[in-house]
Parts: sequence; structure tokens; C-alpha cells
Amino acid sequence: MFEEEPSSLKDKVIRGLVGLFLFILVGMLIVTFLPGDAEQSFIGALTGQSSTEAGSIAGRSVPIDYFNAARKDCYYRYQQYSKEMASNPEMIQSCAFSTIRELYVANDIAAAVGYKVSEISIKRELSNQARQIHKESSSQAGYGEEDTRTLSQIYQQILNSAPMNYRVDSATGMSLFPVFLEQKWNPTSAEKQIDTEAKSAKISFRILSFTEVNLLNQLESKIQIPDTDLLAEYEKEKKEGNLSKDSSGNVPSFESRKSILISKLKFDRKRKELEIWKKRIQSLAGAENALETISKEIGQPIETVPATFLGDLKQVKSSKGTTYHLASDPKFWEELSSNPFGKKRVTGPFTDNDKQIYVEFGDFTISNTPQAPIPQKEENQMADFMKQRQLLSFFLEINQSLSGEYNIEKQKALSVE
Repeated sequence: MFEEEPSSLKDKVIRGLVGLFLFILVGMLIVTFLPGDAEQSFIGALTGQSSTEAGSIAGRSVPIDYFNAARKDCYYRYQQYSKEMASNPEMIQSCAFSTIRELYVANDIAAAVGYKVSEISIKRELSNQARQIHKESSSQAGYGEEDTRTLSQIYQQILNSAPMNYRVDSATGMSLFPVFLEQKWNPTSAEKQIDTEAKSAKISFRILSFTEVNLLNQLESKIQIPDTDLLAEYEKEKKEGNLSKDSSGNVPSFESRKSILISKLKFDRKRKELEIWKKRIQSLAGAENALETISKEIGQPIETVPATFLGDLKQVKSSKGTTYHLASDPKFWEELSSNPFGKKRVTGPFTDNDKQIYVEFGDFTISNTPQAPIPQKEENQMADFMKQRQLLSFFLEINQSLSGEYNIEKQKALSVE
């Protein structure tokens, strides 16, 4: 039999009130059976007194459950050595935000190096914990089977005690250094092959080097300063009042000042001519037989470097016994990687202290006898410990430096008035 639709206004009002009462009753029953934290969150969400976010760090929101998990960790951490600190809500809250900031920084570093702990590994660890708890509780005397929790119940309780994203971030951040960054690097077979080829590779090249002093000395004899220019400079100094007067109040004569003026104007012109000359030399690098052309231009000899292992390029000796540190200039490696071998292409200038160096790469060969490996010193435990300690300090310094850019903004409801 179908229920009749309310026909009168009175029936409609009564039915509406009954429906509202049932809705409130069911809602109260749902809230009653919720866990304590969930109940508070639900009521807070309904009344608008709480938010789903605790705040933000570096513009990224902090979910309230994420924040509560960090706050719980801080509570247990403080409780181990100071119950007063553990009972201070302000300190616990500050600790929670600091902990989350450290997790955000560490996880950003982890993301940059491609490291992350998987959910599967975390669930596997939680499963092991649940099995251990179940085993211990089952072995205790005085409890019947109906009083002990099942393995599934224990696992679900542990799993639900903290959000998974917090567990993943915590595990990643805490294991980033000891599990990932401090591990020794083991090359793959392909990397070993590349390393062997690199140790067997040799290159030969020709070098042309000069210093600014070499060029300035040549310019010295070429630059002549006419008397008209010297006189004009003398009058300029007099007009600007740059000449010191003698005891009688007279400025020095042009003749007595002439030698100083020659040195002054020569120095200025040599500097200008030097820059023009260096640009002209650089323009010659693209010409045919460029190294010979530049050598003739600057009056410096070409030197030859015999076939040399790549690992020995940090310091090479020419056929004339001159030592060069070409590898100290990053541009040298850039040019070397562009495959200039055997093309008589001139590259540079490279810098080695006061030297300007142009290089013409010769042949690239693979030697039958690879470069002898550098003997490795055995590290004792103390040396290895100090090395790891330095690496850890470096990692912590990165974390500390980055944390300054991760500003914390708390929700108003969490702020202490």
C-alpha cells in the first residue's frame, strides 16, 4: 500500500519536523561513534571553527592530519627527556612546524637527486610491526582468543595512526643521507667501458702562448709620441692644476716634465693598442694555417705537445720543456668535447696564469696500453668516519641554508594569542 502525500499544510509541517529530528538524531549517532580526533575534526568542520589545513610552508599547504602526525611525533620525542616540554602546547606546535619544514626541504633535495621511499616498503615495515605485536600479545598469559586483537586489526590500527604521505615524507627525509647519499658509487659495466676507453685515449696538439708583457714590449718600440701631443697634455695639466709648484710658487717647465709625459702617454696608448691587437689576433684564429699566422703576427714560437693521456692533461709539457695547465680553464674542456681532432682548427685563447694560449688539436688515438691506475690508499676506519662526518655536515648545511627560504604561515586558529 502506497503512502499518501500530505495534503494539508499541517501534515507537511509535521512531516518536515519529524524529518529534521531524524536527521539530527542520525548525525549525533554518527559523531558519537567516531574516534576522538575524527569527532573533533568533524564538529570543527561543521561549525567552521577548524580548517582542513594547519597552515602553509613555502606556499605549500600543510594538511591538518599531516600536522597532527608531526605534532604527535614531537610529543613522544619531548616526553623522553622532559615531561614539562611535552605538556607545553606552544612548544609542541612549534616543533611540529619545524619538523614539517625539515621534511619539505629534505624531500625537495631527494626529488632533485631522484630518491624516494615507496609506499610498499613502508607497508611492509608496518606489517612486520603488526606481526611482532600480535605475536607478543598472543604469547601473554591470561588472555583468551576472543580478547586478543587479530593481526588485521593491529595492522589497520598502526596504518591509520598517521597519514601515508607523512610516513613517506618522513621515511624519505630520514633515510636520504644514511641510505642514499653516503653510499659508495659502483659503476655499471657501460660506465666501466667508458672509463677504460678514457684511460686509453691520447691526444696531441700544438701550442702558441704569449703574455701581455710580450706584446707590450713589442709595442714599446712601435709607439712614438709627438711633441705636439706632449705639449697639449702639459697645458691640460696646468689648466687643471695637477702640477705641483716649487718653493717659489712656479710650476715645472715643459722640458723638465717631458720624460714623465712620454711615459704617461705611452702607457695609455700601449693599453689601447694592446686591446686592439688582441682582438686582431683572435680574429686570425679562423684563418687557414691559423697557428702559423698568429705566430708570425706576435713573434712567438709554436710548441708541440706529444700524444698525452686525457688524465694527464691537468699538466702537460711541451717539446721545449714548458709546463702548461690548460685543464684549469673550463673553456679548454668545452672545446675538447666538440671533437676538433685532426682538423687543424685553432681554439682559444685559454688562460694559464698570465699566459694566453691558442691550441691546435692533433690526432685522437686509443692506446693499446691504458693509463696506469692511480694507486688508492687504504682508508682506516677513523679516516672513513671523518670523511662521512664531513659529508653529513655538508648535507646538513644545505638543509639549513634552504630552510631559511621555507617560510611558515600558521592558521589563525593555531596562533597563540
